[in-house]
Amino acid sequence: MSLLKEEGGCKVGWAWYDNEAEADARSKVESEARERKFAQGYDFGYQWPGSYQHFPNHPELGECWCVVTT
Repeated sequence: MSLLKEEGGCKVGWAWYDNEAEADARSKVESEARERKFAQGYDFGYQWPGSYQHFPNHPELGECWCVVTT
C-alpha cells in the first residue's frame, strides 16, 4: 500500500503516502507540472506543488508523507 488518500483544494491538492519513496516520486512529477503551469501564469497561492512533508504521527493516517499536487 502506498497512496493513502488524496484531497482536492481550490488551487492545489494533496496526496498522502505511507512511504517516502512514493512521495518523492510523486513530488518529481508534480514539480514538472508546477513548472509548466507556472510558465502559463497559474497562481498556486501560498502552496508549492512538488513539495512534501513528513508526518511521523498523523492522527488519522499514522506515519505518512503529504505531497502538494497541481
